[in-house]
Amino acid sequence: MIQDANIAPNLVPDHSVSLVRSFFLTSAFFAATGRNAYYVGAIWMLAASASNAGSIALFLALGGISEFVASAPAGYLVDRFDRRSLSIASDGIRIAVLLTTCATLVLQEPDYVLYGSVIFFAVADRLYLTASSAMVPSIARSGSLMAFNSLAYVAMQAGNMLAAIATGWLLSARPGTACFLFATGTFAVSMLSMLRAAIRYRIVPDDRCRPTQAPRERSEGEETSRVPSCLVLNYVLIYVMGMLISALVSKFVLKELQGTSLEFGKLEFYWAAGAIISMLILTLRRFSKIDGRATPIIVLLSGVAVAAFYPTRDLDIASALMALLGAGYNLSRVLIDVEIQRLVPSTKLGRAKGWINVVCMGFSLLVYAGLAVSGDALAPSTVFLAFGSGMIAVVAAGYGLHLVKNRASSRRSMPL
Repeated sequence: MIQDANIAPNLVPDHSVSLVRSFFLTSAFFAATGRNAYYVGAIWMLAASASNAGSIALFLALGGISEFVASAPAGYLVDRFDRRSLSIASDGIRIAVLLTTCATLVLQEPDYVLYGSVIFFAVADRLYLTASSAMVPSIARSGSLMAFNSLAYVAMQAGNMLAAIATGWLLSARPGTACFLFATGTFAVSMLSMLRAAIRYRIVPDDRCRPTQAPRERSEGEETSRVPSCLVLNYVLIYVMGMLISALVSKFVLKELQGTSLEFGKLEFYWAAGAIISMLILTLRRFSKIDGRATPIIVLLSGVAVAAFYPTRDLDIASALMALLGAGYNLSRVLIDVEIQRLVPSTKLGRAKGWINVVCMGFSLLVYAGLAVSGDALAPSTVFLAFGSGMIAVVAAGYGLHLVKNRASSRRSMPL
C-alpha cells in the first residue's frame, strides 16, 4: 500500500521530458521488482524455517523501526539535495546489502542474517521511495498529476508482479540466495535508468523555475504547509493494512490454505494485478478529477475484504481478495499522494512525506509488536478479521463525527 530538486520545463525540449519520464518509470519498475523480491524471498525463508509467526513480525518490525527512524532525515535530505542522486545512491546501497546478505547466508542460519540485512535495506529503501515520490510534481504537468502518479504505481506494481512470479519460481526451483541475486540485478538496472535520466535533464534547485505553475497555486490557494488529518488517518489505515498482509499472508498460505511457495507467489501476483488494473483506470481522463474524498470509501471496502479472509479456505477466493486489496491499497495511496502534492509546496514535499511516513510506521510497529508477542497463538485469518473490523469501525466513526459536525454547524447558522 510509494526525487528531484526541481526541473525547469522551459530548459529542455519536450522529447527530453518524455525521455526523463520513461527512465523514471523504468527505474520505478525495476526498483519495485527488487524490493518485492527481497521481501517475498526473506519472508518465505522465515516462514519455511522452524521459526514461528513472531519471527516474520520481528523481521518486518526491524525494517519498520529502521524506516521510522530514517523517514524524517530522508525527507530533509530529499528537500536539500538532488533527488536523482539520492535515488542512485540508495540503489547502490541496496545492491551492497543484498550481496552481503547472499555471502553471509552461506555461513549462517537465515534468521539473524535477515534481521541484520533488513535494517540497512529499509533505510536505503525509504530514501529511494521518499525521493522518487517528491520528484513526481517536477516531471509531471500540474494537470496530469493523477495520470502520472497512476503510471508510476502501474510501473511499481508491474515490478511487484514480476517479482512475485520470479521469486515464487526461484524459491521452489533453487532455494537459497537466488532470489536475492535476482533482486541485485534489478536494482542495478534501476540505478542505471535513473543515472541515464539525470544525464538527459537539467535540474534546478528550487520552485522559482516553474513560473507557470506557481501563479495557479497561489491564486487558488491550494498550497499549504499542512496535510489534513483525515488524509493522514486514511493513509495510516491503508498503509498498516498493507504491512499486515505482508506479515501474515505467507503463514496464511502455509497453515490455513496448506499451500506452497508457488501459491504464495500467486497471491502476491493477484495483489499486483489488482493494483495495475485500478491504476490504469485512474489514467483515463474521466477520472482525472477524483480527489481524496473518495479515499474513506475505498478504505472501508478494503476493511471488508481484509475481514473476509477469516472464512476463506479456498485459493481462488483468496486470490480474488488479494486483487481487491491490491486495488484498494494503491488507489488510496495514489489519491492521497496527489492530494499531498497539490497541497504542499515542492520545496517542503520531502519533509511532509517523511513525517507522514513516521506516523504510518509508528502504528505499523505497534501492530508488529502485537504479532511478535502473540506468535502462533492467533491464526492469520483471526488477525485479518480483527484488523478489517477495526478499519470499518474507524471509517464509520469518522463519517459519524462528520455528520454531527455538519448538523451542529447548520444549527448555528440558522436565524433565530
